[in-house]
Amino acid sequence: MSTPTAAPVIGVAFPKTDYVTALEHAGARVRVLDATKDVLPGALEGCDGVLLTGGVDVDPKEYGEAAHPTVEIDTARDDYELALARLAIERDMPLLAICRGVQVLNVAAGGTLIQDLPSQHPSSIDHSITEPKNSIAHYVKINDGTCLSMLLGAPSLAVNSRHHQAVKDAAPGFVVSAVSPDGVVEAIERPASTFCVGVQWHPENFWATGQFAGLFQGLVRAAAKT
Repeated sequence: MSTPTAAPVIGVAFPKTDYVTALEHAGARVRVLDATKDVLPGALEGCDGVLLTGGVDVDPKEYGEAAHPTVEIDTARDDYELALARLAIERDMPLLAICRGVQVLNVAAGGTLIQDLPSQHPSSIDHSITEPKNSIAHYVKINDGTCLSMLLGAPSLAVNSRHHQAVKDAAPGFVVSAVSPDGVVEAIERPASTFCVGVQWHPENFWATGQFAGLFQGLVRAAAKT
């Protein structure tokens, strides 16, 4: 009789309950990375993949710009997660990035951000509907032939949205894999990586209904092969 394969370990810094639950439903074991104690790169030992979570804005100095008045930053968190993203890319560790996470990923790899959508990219679409967390805000168009398209199996999907920043210039080596009707980048991915996908919406809030389970399952499948 073969020995059951242990569930892959996904490292997550700054998690909230829905992120952990979504990963566990996908078959992962979650290791919470404490930025004050789990020093990089050693903290990644024993992790098979990484999840970057939502939160405050990335400091614009990280991509060579002065801060817009609306920007809220956490320098210590930036330092930790930018390093975490760069290590994951360098080591080809499967990585899923969500909301702030996709912005961290893009900046870590050399991309830039729109600092404030309402003032810098005006639109009739509300990208910041905070309650309820799974409230549908708009649709996204998913580009054919992308990893995201394979994971979610649809040309467009309705998503929630609560952010005021977004990817402006995708980092070198990344492609845009989804956009909203007003042209805001909603997902990027790195084709050269085993699994490196970032989305701007919050799929973790749908863990109970499973609309975006394919994202977490894809991360876990990739991590299980490392």
